[in-house]
Amino acid sequence: MIATLLLAVGVALAGPWRGVLDLAGGSLRFGIELEGRDTSLRGRLCNGSACDPFSAVTARGDSVFFELADFAASIAAVHRGDSLVGVYRNVGNKGPRSIPFRAAVGRWPRSEAPAWLAGRWDAQFEGGFGTSPRVLVFDQGPAGLQGTVIGNAGDYSHFSGEVVRDSVTLHRFDGSFVYMLSARLVGDTLRGIFHAGLRAQTPFSAVRSTGKPHLTPPTEVTKADSAPFAFAFPDLEGRLVRSDDARFRGKVLVVDIFGTWCPTCHEAAPVLAELYRTRHSRGLEMVGLAYEVSGDPAVDGALVRRYRDKFGLAFPLLLAGTNDVDAAAATLPQLQGFTAFPTTLFIGRDGRVRKVHAGFYGPTTGPQHTALVTEFTRTIDALLAEPAP
Repeated sequence: MIATLLLAVGVALAGPWRGVLDLAGGSLRFGIELEGRDTSLRGRLCNGSACDPFSAVTARGDSVFFELADFAASIAAVHRGDSLVGVYRNVGNKGPRSIPFRAAVGRWPRSEAPAWLAGRWDAQFEGGFGTSPRVLVFDQGPAGLQGTVIGNAGDYSHFSGEVVRDSVTLHRFDGSFVYMLSARLVGDTLRGIFHAGLRAQTPFSAVRSTGKPHLTPPTEVTKADSAPFAFAFPDLEGRLVRSDDARFRGKVLVVDIFGTWCPTCHEAAPVLAELYRTRHSRGLEMVGLAYEVSGDPAVDGALVRRYRDKFGLAFPLLLAGTNDVDAAAATLPQLQGFTAFPTTLFIGRDGRVRKVHAGFYGPTTGPQHTALVTEFTRTIDALLAEPAP
């Protein structure tokens, strides 16, 4: 009774909470930090030391609603004693995705990165059609053990985790990505499961990286044919924008193939925004091709507008289709091997694709992120230096 009364005036919610999404293969951990009262609650969703604000937190009686508007997602919960119990939902191709949620007062205990684990591991993920490579990274961060997973098309952003004897678990939940990696050291090999969403589970094994190349370079994942690159999709006002429009003729063009549901795309957007701001006057144009989840222009348009405004993107964003890889690839017939969101095309003044970069290395990757920004900048500057046809 006392806890319920305190919640009604917003006092019981303020402070840290240990959040959990109950997946089919285990419990994905994350943190929630709340402050204020019920009329002006603010909150953050945290993976270790990496925190992002909720777009809104509201409490009415014993109900609490956490909004993650960037990803059309939410957590709805009720207060039970010193716990919250509810469900996480977000928009999906086949209807809303739902995963059970619970939280208890307090913070998850800190776990250090042991010497036997810290560093890079070369992994093979086992799928129905063979294996695919990943690199696992474990290190010590401000909140303890942290890491990431890197594939041929970029990284999966910041994970936090814990170690118990010879076993490790890493977690990542940001409103869109629902990832958990659990593994045990067997001899000199990590053997485990990568969990994605409520049910998907992919076995993997990993050994210490030797320094030899393990992944396909991101510029070799997707290729483009030699013809001038063509597209025609509606903008957010429904007007058709074409590759042969006057604004693009004789210009260097960067095409960003993205989705607002994709956290990695959110990490790439500020880099593209800055390159456009500093080089537009020299002849650089950009266009974003959005592949969204719902396929409903009203729903997708609202999400893309929010994305545009969040990053201050001054170049056109077009509604190109849905985020199914095969369906998206069908709308881009000049690309071979399209697999990744984001994918960035660098197009010369002659309209032909000069480079395709699949995926994006976010800030979590450190030196790889820095090298990628340098690569993007040099590629654009070299194209800008070429004479107009």
